[in-house]
Amino acid sequence: MDIKQLHYLCTLAEQRHFGRAARACCVTQPTLSMRLRQLEEELGVALVRRGRQFEGFTPEGERVLARARTLLSQYDNLRLEVDAMKGRLTGTVRLGLVPLSCMDLSPVLAELRHRHDGVSFEINDMTADAILDGLNHNTLDIGGGFFEPEVLARFDSLALPEQGVVVAFGPGWREHLPARPGPMDLTGLPLCLPKPGMYFRHYLDTQFAREGVTLNPVLTSDSVYRLMRWVHAGLGCALIPAGSVLFRELPGVECRPLILPAMARVGALVMRNDGQASLLAKGFFEVARELWQRR
Repeated sequence: MDIKQLHYLCTLAEQRHFGRAARACCVTQPTLSMRLRQLEEELGVALVRRGRQFEGFTPEGERVLARARTLLSQYDNLRLEVDAMKGRLTGTVRLGLVPLSCMDLSPVLAELRHRHDGVSFEINDMTADAILDGLNHNTLDIGGGFFEPEVLARFDSLALPEQGVVVAFGPGWREHLPARPGPMDLTGLPLCLPKPGMYFRHYLDTQFAREGVTLNPVLTSDSVYRLMRWVHAGLGCALIPAGSVLFRELPGVECRPLILPAMARVGALVMRNDGQASLLAKGFFEVARELWQRR
């Protein structure tokens, strides 16, 4: 058994396809299949359910996969620690972010790169559940989004400097909104909203319904950037989480805080706190904490 075999196994779990897994590992499919069969022969159990294509893992395979993920994480951490002993931090920080969280992480990325120019970043748009799954399976280093307090208790977390909801609007809508609008103040205004099914949209629908206001958007999107672009074009007003940096990039677009009860979930960065967090994750968290405390 060697590290490459465990890497092939974990990559197959991520890709769910032999061909894609082989390409991701930069080997041929026959090579990947052969090495996995060798692993099965050495362990004396079938790990992969095979048909004409990949069909999943056997119960034994799931247990071996979980241990393989832990071993690979420890192996990666060992390499990072050795690099740290040499006075440098290298590697790729794997981030999973909820697109609507409006996190401005660019200062954190820039500062970490300034301190350690061997660090790079991989940023993935994901749901909160997928982020937690990625952290638990060591396929992510850092997650960012909206999380329940009981979830945050299981991880190291860093709350975003800004929480709540804002109304984003262009010059043509300024006179229609008070300094601190509430749901009733938005009645009849054309709204640009997150898509139904997203946590933030569910929160908005619930709070507005309690005020007797039905949300009838003229546009929906899962991208804050697209919502803001349409606001900039004069299509209407957008309801988005506080903290977006796009206001500085779109001249004429303003925002005002919307008076609503606090969300049950908290906007935060999270990483593992069970000893499995990588040095990269810890370094990222350290920089984020330093920068956010200055705000």
